[in-house]
Amino acid sequence: MENTFDINSFDKERVANPASFPQCRALGYKFAKKGEAMDWKMQKRIQGCMYSLAKDKKLSFKRAHQLLQGKTLPKAFFDKIDAYIKEQS
Repeated sequence: MENTFDINSFDKERVANPASFPQCRALGYKFAKKGEAMDWKMQKRIQGCMYSLAKDKKLSFKRAHQLLQGKTLPKAFFDKIDAYIKEQS
């Protein structure tokens, strides 16, 4: 299957702007899957973390794209999720 998404087709301003909600959702889907099963709670946590970072201009469109190309989500993001959960308790 050919990849139809080409980040190079976007202008420099767009790739520097915050990540989109669909990118944040895709990151959640990609990194919350355990084998064939989806960890829906973790999916929502990852999506929420990523979208929060994007709204705070700490996650760019380009960086989200790079994360989607990777095999694992860096531990720093899971640490942010854990810190947020502890803060809410």
